[in-house]
Amino acid sequence: MCGICGYLTKKDFPEGRELLGKMGKALEHRGPDDEGFYEDDNIGLCHRRLSILDLSGKGRQPMKYGDHLILTYNGEIYNYIELRQELSQAGYVFETDTDTEIILAAYDKWGDDCLAHFNGMWAFALWDKQKNILFCARDRFGVKPFYYHRNEKRFLFASEIKGLLCDENIERVANPPIVYDYLTQGLLEHTNETFFKDIYKLPAGHYLKIDPSLNMEIKQFYDVVFSEEITGKLQEKEIQKFRDIFESSVRLRLRADVPVGSCLSGGLDSSSIVCCMDHLLKSEKTDMQQHTFSYCANDKRIDERKFMNAVTDETSALSHQVFSTAAELKQELEDLIYYQDEPFSSTGMYASYCVYRAAGQKGIKVLLDGQGADELLCGYRKSRIYYIKSLVKKKRPGRAVVEFWGALSQAKQSMFWKTDLLKIRKILSKKQPAGNTGFLSDIFLNSERGFDYSRRENFQHNDVFVVSLPALLRYADRNSMAFSVESRLPFLDYRFVEFCASLSLNKKIHRGWSKYIMRKALTMPQIIRRRRDKIGFATPEDNWLKKESEYFKSLFRDDHVQSKAYMNVQKLLREWDHTLYHNNSAGIFRYICLELWMRKFNVKSYLQEENS
Repeated sequence: MCGICGYLTKKDFPEGRELLGKMGKALEHRGPDDEGFYEDDNIGLCHRRLSILDLSGKGRQPMKYGDHLILTYNGEIYNYIELRQELSQAGYVFETDTDTEIILAAYDKWGDDCLAHFNGMWAFALWDKQKNILFCARDRFGVKPFYYHRNEKRFLFASEIKGLLCDENIERVANPPIVYDYLTQGLLEHTNETFFKDIYKLPAGHYLKIDPSLNMEIKQFYDVVFSEEITGKLQEKEIQKFRDIFESSVRLRLRADVPVGSCLSGGLDSSSIVCCMDHLLKSEKTDMQQHTFSYCANDKRIDERKFMNAVTDETSALSHQVFSTAAELKQELEDLIYYQDEPFSSTGMYASYCVYRAAGQKGIKVLLDGQGADELLCGYRKSRIYYIKSLVKKKRPGRAVVEFWGALSQAKQSMFWKTDLLKIRKILSKKQPAGNTGFLSDIFLNSERGFDYSRRENFQHNDVFVVSLPALLRYADRNSMAFSVESRLPFLDYRFVEFCASLSLNKKIHRGWSKYIMRKALTMPQIIRRRRDKIGFATPEDNWLKKESEYFKSLFRDDHVQSKAYMNVQKLLREWDHTLYHNNSAGIFRYICLELWMRKFNVKSYLQEENS
């Protein structure tokens, strides 16, 4: 797990070494253990290393292979041991115990098709001197980030946008369509564009090739088809296969030469991981003790400590619980925005930030986390609405009524019932809703149409690749790397994803129970197995914003409101208290986050220049 950056230019680039140094420095938190450079004519690569496998100097990057391949790489190829054996039998010889060298040998043998052999998470740039091509790739689900900027002179890439911004020729201008989708629908990471105009991300499951003339092609190498069937009963063989693949995924993600811990929220996903890790560590008789890290709150609405404690009571895990306050949020929000690079949807990101900081302070360099399970197994409350719509469409009204009453029983236990009602209205709507446009400026409102992610398509595919998981992966990557901690995600093993995608919907949702097959297959305390409520990484956001309301409101009383091109500032201030106390604290937070982001990164607005 590291930070990567580099450039490819049409002509020699004398300033390239200085720029690479600045970019590498900006990514130092991602890899504090070592730094390496490679330069040759019009190509420059930089690597910041966080040592996880083969802690010796042999793992230094950019890594050369033969006389024609050079690689800078961020991520983990979990099946590198098996690939090493396969490649060794084909005659390849290895000098390190790293997975980096495996990528190079795999590319040498299979070319572009090497990606299909990897089980893991990755973003890398590989310079092929023979072909005169820079080959860049991002893992199947986009766990690891890859950002780029291309103009008529050069191509730049980096693990984080702040690395690209080291080039002073890149203008820091907000991207209006993305800002609009964020403020109105709360969408993030839903296209290959970013909040910065002319800075893009390589999509998940895609690779990019570019030559020194800056001719570029981007191709998709991976996708998943999700079943929309509602047939058959859950079989014991399916339960066993689910269990076997999950355990294999966790086992692979325990491969490390540093301590490995886990996040624990008290929900099904993280509890299953902790219990599986405990079983594997005991059965394999290792000396490693599992450390769990949890965000806790004294707010009764989101206090999950009884569930967390149930897990640690049944395992040998050592629990670390983290608390925070409204004052701490106010004090650290700008730092969080800096590490995230772009605005985010809620203060739940601060809870994750605190958890990874605690892990870093305890010297735990790898944490297993539960992202992906909700998207794969219909864990969100909205999933039931889609499922009920499918039942009605397939003319199964009796089953639809059963699922409706089951869904209601869960909704009664939700602290987010207002938000749920808005989501239900959006899902059932026959036309694309306008979203929350109440505080937008007229000029901005009339200049954008908003993103329609086509609910006609499979909602599970949308959750995995468009509207849900991509944002969660960005949060987890930035928050973990802010404290030089590697986040590993067992639910996103591609074998597990493909198996879950093949399951019919009724094996994921059954009589109002979400993640039905998981509840049947995986080990967890009974109190968690029977949970119907869902909280996630929640914080007492509404109370925090109320406590610090005057401070946050003062941001918009400033004479130089950075985001004023996008909003009706006077209306926002006039309706602030009513909105905060009665309507939508999440909507208020988006405006706060956007304003602080524009200030932190000194972002301009073309709209502001044209209409100020």
